Amino acid sequence: MAKKVREYSYEELLDRAYSRLPAKKGPAPSFTIPRAEVMFVGGRTLLLNFKEITEILNREPSILQKFLVKELGAPAFLNESGQLVLQGRFNVHILNKLIQIFTEKYVICPTCGSKDTKLIKKGKVFILRCEACGAETTLEAF
Repeated sequence: MAKKVREYSYEELLDRAYSRLPAKKGPAPSFTIPRAEVMFVGGRTLLLNFKEITEILNREPSILQKFLVKELGAPAFLNESGQLVLQGRFNVHILNKLIQIFTEKYVICPTCGSKDTKLIKKGKVFILRCEACGAETTLEAF
């Protein structure tokens, strides 16, 4: 005996779809992109608040470090205090602009504008998954 398939109305299907969406979080609190605090020591630039910036952006320090190294074309390392040491002298405005570009591309959800996102690396691409709206965006790795 064949089982009878129930026909659903559009409204029933729509209600069913909405019930499976993740719960909406309240309005996102205002988010300001952190500013770099820089100190120059000889021919090196120390990004003093690098650890705090990565914590605010909710990203691994190595990811932001790789991005800055690629964009500036200069080697860098983390010291024991969690500060990023860049080989060369770099203007604070350039560093702030690069942090802003990184945040807009690899942190903020392009669909809803939330900063509550996860960055997942799969091979040669990144997946930006939004915890607020559930959207996934494919980005090129650096």
